Amino acid sequence: MNKGSYTTTNNSIKKLKLATNSRNPISVHFLPILIILVFTILPRSALKIAPPLPILPIPSAPQLEWQLSSMALFLHFGPNTFTDSEWGTGHVNPSVFNPTQLNASQWVHVAKEAGFSRVILTAKHHDGFCLWPTEYTDYSVKASPWRNGYGDVVGELASAAKEATVALGLYLSPWDRHEYCYGKTLEYNEFYIGQMTELLTRYGDIKEVWLDGAKGEGEKDMEYYFDTWFSLIHQLQPGAVIFSDAGPDTRWIGDEAGVAGSTCWSIFNRSNAAIGGTDPQYSQGGDPHGHDWVPAECDVSIRPGWFWHASQVPKSALKLLDIYYKSAGRNCLLLLNVPPNSSGLISDEDIQVLQEFKELRRSIFSNNLADNGLLNASSIRGGNGNSQFSPYNVLEEGIGTYWAPEEDQCDWVLYLDLRETVSFNVLQVQEPIHMGQRIIKFHLEILSRGRWKNVINGTTVGYKRLLQFPTVQSRYLKFVIDKSRANPLISFLGIHVDQFSILSHASNTTSQTYIDGSQVLQQYPYNHSQTVPVQYM
Repeated sequence: MNKGSYTTTNNSIKKLKLATNSRNPISVHFLPILIILVFTILPRSALKIAPPLPILPIPSAPQLEWQLSSMALFLHFGPNTFTDSEWGTGHVNPSVFNPTQLNASQWVHVAKEAGFSRVILTAKHHDGFCLWPTEYTDYSVKASPWRNGYGDVVGELASAAKEATVALGLYLSPWDRHEYCYGKTLEYNEFYIGQMTELLTRYGDIKEVWLDGAKGEGEKDMEYYFDTWFSLIHQLQPGAVIFSDAGPDTRWIGDEAGVAGSTCWSIFNRSNAAIGGTDPQYSQGGDPHGHDWVPAECDVSIRPGWFWHASQVPKSALKLLDIYYKSAGRNCLLLLNVPPNSSGLISDEDIQVLQEFKELRRSIFSNNLADNGLLNASSIRGGNGNSQFSPYNVLEEGIGTYWAPEEDQCDWVLYLDLRETVSFNVLQVQEPIHMGQRIIKFHLEILSRGRWKNVINGTTVGYKRLLQFPTVQSRYLKFVIDKSRANPLISFLGIHVDQFSILSHASNTTSQTYIDGSQVLQQYPYNHSQTVPVQYM
């Protein structure tokens, strides 16, 4: 309640006390009327304004938790680590698996220190070797010399992740090159469900189950009972999301480079996708007319291969930053593979790159140049005095609060006065995705020499959108939403400086998204109804 509301109510209460004084007994008869009058004169600002309706589809609670994590660490580990191979044959002797210094706590510590809040382990890769003592095959850690045959990689990682409060995910390959019943549909599906049940009932909370349709050419024909698998997973681990080429909870982006489409919807039609047979372009972009919420996951390895190889070196921190802009910065989760070596540890050179990558992100995104600015909006839901949907909400981290415009407006604009002229080259925007993904097109303008100049244009926001552009200087900014599925909502707006990336890193791999500086800063007077030829990213 504001100060004016408090004063009005306090005076009303004094009058009420006076009216009910014992020397004036007749006033008691008017007590109910007086009470009604007191609460009637309370200003409407004391009441909350209802939030706008979510626009469907919206994420489930596990999907929302998954999206908020932004990045996960993939751990490819198994006999391939010791045989310098990527796809094992399924016939390698289990005796090769002997990581004498294996330390799952180190894996988790490395992940958490680098800013990754979940880890996903290849519990079984295509070779069929199991990193836990399964009761359905002898081709597992039980047959290896590691821990004298009593080891359990999944168990050790689950314990380490729980202690560090890091979420755990598991990959169980459908393709199995060792198991004799692979190719016998009913028998293998029963075998696979048996192994899945072990993993989901022995190791506490599992937050993600990862599977795919990978299979080599010329392999046995095999029908997977995906719907049965998915139902079982959700029954045993209701807090888990299921990843595959086509969902049901998260989808593959369509490449292994960690690059999402410059337009990327979390909205999707599962009926238009099939595991192992989804159009990569459809996966990259999603579907603004879709009926399902299936956000995208971008998987990429820190090294050329997915398993550790002594001859390979990790990507640079700058390359990881570039991938981050094109994955987590395009409404996706970045799944970065960092494979443990043959000793059972994450290599020092990989750790160094991860720390440098963390420092780059901290240097760029820890300082929001808009933090001390003055904000205004074209309209505010509930009126200009309503703080519930104030434009200042966009300076608070997280998606719990947001700016919302009035209904039925033709302009959706946020105005920023940074109080001083600053240089910047990165825009960060977030939507409150629990209310649905809304924004279709937007752009950013700066005021220069008394005229508005267009700086950058974008399509889709979602959980997080990062846009790079040539460095500009200005004090006054205007963020404009050009098109939206419903009234747009903005939960965060960040203005940043990236002093490390090279401009060429900002280009889109699928289309020419950056134009030279003279075009980017092309002058035109702002008019919302005016059609301006712009290029969207």
